[in-house]
Amino acid sequence: MSVMMMAVMAVLALIVGGVIDYTSLGNEKRSLQDAADGAALAAAREIMVARATDTRVQAVADSYVAANFKGSEVQDTASIVEKGRAVEVTVSAAPRVFFPGPIGANAKRMHATATAEIEGGGNVCMVGLNQMAPSTLDMKDSARLTADNCAIYSNSKSSSSLRLADLSRVKAKLICVAGGVAGATSAATPEPVEDCPAISDPLRDRPQPRVGLLTCDYLATVVPVLVTVHLHPGVYCGGITVLGGTAILEPGTYTMNNGLLKVGLGGTLKGENVGFFLTGALSTIMFDYDSHIDLTAPLTGDMAGLMFFEDRKTIFSTYHTIRSNDARRLVGTMYFPNSKLMIEARNPVADKSEYTVIIAREFELRDGPELVLKTDYGASPIPLPDGVGNKAHPTVRLTK
Repeated sequence: MSVMMMAVMAVLALIVGGVIDYTSLGNEKRSLQDAADGAALAAAREIMVARATDTRVQAVADSYVAANFKGSEVQDTASIVEKGRAVEVTVSAAPRVFFPGPIGANAKRMHATATAEIEGGGNVCMVGLNQMAPSTLDMKDSARLTADNCAIYSNSKSSSSLRLADLSRVKAKLICVAGGVAGATSAATPEPVEDCPAISDPLRDRPQPRVGLLTCDYLATVVPVLVTVHLHPGVYCGGITVLGGTAILEPGTYTMNNGLLKVGLGGTLKGENVGFFLTGALSTIMFDYDSHIDLTAPLTGDMAGLMFFEDRKTIFSTYHTIRSNDARRLVGTMYFPNSKLMIEARNPVADKSEYTVIIAREFELRDGPELVLKTDYGASPIPLPDGVGNKAHPTVRLTK
């Protein structure tokens, strides 16, 4: 064999060996990351079920890595971070190479890091979903928010995720803020937990009501002064407006198709076991100062437990407004994933309800109302949707 042929074969061997080592390192990196991810999730679940310590989560991570990663000189570290709500795991191993070429000769120890955090849990009764908003919970003037036995989450990651005016007050079992607090933290009891993991939409898996092709059952419906009308479930194209009269709602689902649900001029909206599905950009709520509102959510069906359900397909972000000075009984869950809920009543809102849960894109309370979120779930036959209230099971997710 000629010297040239031997040289060519040597070069080919280097190339083939390099390709094999490069592929091996890539596979090892992926396997190492999988091990780190799995160990972080396993360790984070440990702190969900026990009062875990760094020693305990380290033992869980060790066990997971030993069972799921086959490499040489493997080491892992695990620690509890983010004020006890997350675990960070780093796994390292010697490089897996087979040839003495440039790739194998220069390969360094491999590392992978993962963080898994706990989100949700406890009695969740209020969530502001928008992580990009300047403020997800804006407490203006002398607004009050009382949620003694449940948790409030503000997902905005800005430094003013929770904005507190000097005379405002927030009281809850837990106030969890993904960003920071603007204003005096003394206005909140207990002190808000800042940099708290954002909570995913707890109703994200709840199917939307089945409304078919939205054929209009009723055109824009107006209830005038001194008139009492019994309304029936169906699709209301153009919405329902109660101006001074009384609308008594029969049980069932009322679909607002591009129309207001408006009550004003002393009008009354009253219904047991009713749910409103809001679809179309024009479907908003306006309960004016002098209105009288008394509603409970359905007991059964695809709106069971849901008083308001905003169509997730609605792109246009808007306001829903509760100004009513007589909206004391609102039993069930309000779900506005695309819109801001503004509450500016001067009397307490929902304080005579057995329970109330509100999920919205953002919240703004102004003018001095007190929004009261009670948690007497067992005192009402209205079912509680999975993901909120005492059905808010904590979950674990990877963050990096």
